Amino acid sequence: MHGMRIYDQLKRGILTCDLPPGSELREQELAQQFEVSKSPVREALQHLVRDGLVLVMPRQGYRVSPVSLTDARDMFAFRCTLEVACIQESVKNASDEQIKALDQFREFDGDYENEFIVYNRNFHCALARCSGNGRMSRTTCDLIDETDRLTRMSVASMRGRNPHKFVEEHVAIISALQERNARVATNLLKAHVSAAVKRFSTALEWAALKA
Repeated sequence: MHGMRIYDQLKRGILTCDLPPGSELREQELAQQFEVSKSPVREALQHLVRDGLVLVMPRQGYRVSPVSLTDARDMFAFRCTLEVACIQESVKNASDEQIKALDQFREFDGDYENEFIVYNRNFHCALARCSGNGRMSRTTCDLIDETDRLTRMSVASMRGRNPHKFVEEHVAIISALQERNARVATNLLKAHVSAAVKRFSTALEWAALKA
């Protein structure tokens, strides 16, 4: 198996929290798991280190990067800047058909453990692509992928409450964008991201109580 295929599988495991923050990654064990030599495993791990998803532990191998509130705030702030830019471009450049197509995200009836993560990622990426700026939308979608595990932790911490709040916020953004109202859409997006940071903070507290 090529190093990049191993990289893709490990990255997916990290972003879905199948490989939880802080878990150890050992070259020998991974080589046995993927039935390869250590070389492609090392190549994959080095790519993950560059992504910031894995840390090198001197004399101990590798560890999945922990997720701190500071990291989350930085990531969401960068993502908010990009998504706001995408919204402003979308209001000017998106066709009526593109904006109308966002209606598919007005409802979500799947499970909030796994299917919601895909729905959430697809919505925000569709929003970015409406900008018509390929480079900006690709960068935004890459960052959205990186925040998948933050979203997963946030959703998990909302058990017993109303996770449908996420969808309601999406619906409001869609409506504002379809009205070509950049100011309202931007303000709603900023509030959506701010709420996401608060949810993640709650998730960290929830995780600490469980530990």
